[in-house]
Amino acid sequence: MIVVAAVDKILILSSQLRQARESLGLGLEEAAKDLGINPEDLYAWEKGYSQPSVEDLWKLAELYQRSTDYFLRQRPPPEQLNFRLVQRKGISDLPLGVRNVLVRFEELCRAQSELEALLGKQRKILVQRLTNGLSPEEMASHERQRLKQGERPIKNLRTLLTSQGVRIFELDVPGNEVAGISWWHQEYGPCILINAKDNPGRRCFTLAHEYAHRLRSDPSTVCDLKKVEVSEELLANKFAAVFLMPATDLEREFHERVGLAGTVPTENQLRTLANRYGVSLEAVGIRLKELELLKAGIIDSLILEWEQRKQGPHRGSKSPRWRRRLGEGYVSLAFEAHREGHISLGKLAQYLELDVGKALEEVDKEIKAPGGSRSNG
Repeated sequence: MIVVAAVDKILILSSQLRQARESLGLGLEEAAKDLGINPEDLYAWEKGYSQPSVEDLWKLAELYQRSTDYFLRQRPPPEQLNFRLVQRKGISDLPLGVRNVLVRFEELCRAQSELEALLGKQRKILVQRLTNGLSPEEMASHERQRLKQGERPIKNLRTLLTSQGVRIFELDVPGNEVAGISWWHQEYGPCILINAKDNPGRRCFTLAHEYAHRLRSDPSTVCDLKKVEVSEELLANKFAAVFLMPATDLEREFHERVGLAGTVPTENQLRTLANRYGVSLEAVGIRLKELELLKAGIIDSLILEWEQRKQGPHRGSKSPRWRRRLGEGYVSLAFEAHREGHISLGKLAQYLELDVGKALEEVDKEIKAPGGSRSNG
């Protein structure tokens, strides 16, 4: 049963209080200690036996990394996360910083859904789940055909998948063990989080990898692409490689730029190939070995040496980092909602994760920009 508590005429769903705590992997006593209250009080709020004060509600929102709006309407949580991490089995096993990022990701998905509702722009989910036992190669071929990509490189994977209804955000994930997170949310649809700390090539590959999980209807997952070799991860990696680097195009480019099969490319030649497909040196090297254009072991040590150096420029957005993290589609929705009077400047700042002064500066830039808006992405 869902119990609603009134806080100064604000209706608080007690079930959302419990859900917010559990999504962070916090126990009742642990959360109560952080809030500076008795566990019995928190238990009573979560059961609807009593109500938090407005001040306590703000404390709850801060601790749980949620907007206060989150507590006003029943919202289904993401499916139970399936971990592909070494020595990680559940939310509570993750460092608190990573758990906070998971919550922030969910909040961004919720915020984008709210903006779409305010503007009457219902998101069309065009992604077709593939549950008929296709191989990774067959899945990649099917998707490239459906998306009308032919055999050419995909110029902007994030924009392409966004056009299919996928919600995509890039956030800094603490540590170095999380590459991507994805789920198919009951309310928000397919959602993918990419670790913004990774280089552009790895981010692109991770995005394709997580997309494979959503196509396959794999359980919601937290992935570490660098360490864990289980069947679901290997299949997703294979899909990503074939999807991003189609054999016909890669073989032709290799022969034109490098030479016959077996010819060891220079660093610049390999970088040219990697940049063509928007992936890392490691990813294109592995794909070349799969296609028997390079012999296993010949280039591995060179790639390791090259990857340890600073990566050269990759094709990508020149937007400020905060815009890239949130995505131009999300940012455009927020500015449009403010421009049409649906949200205040303070609410805009909250949506964009900026202070009010910076948000005002960005509003001025939007007004002065040609056409008054920017393209989606």
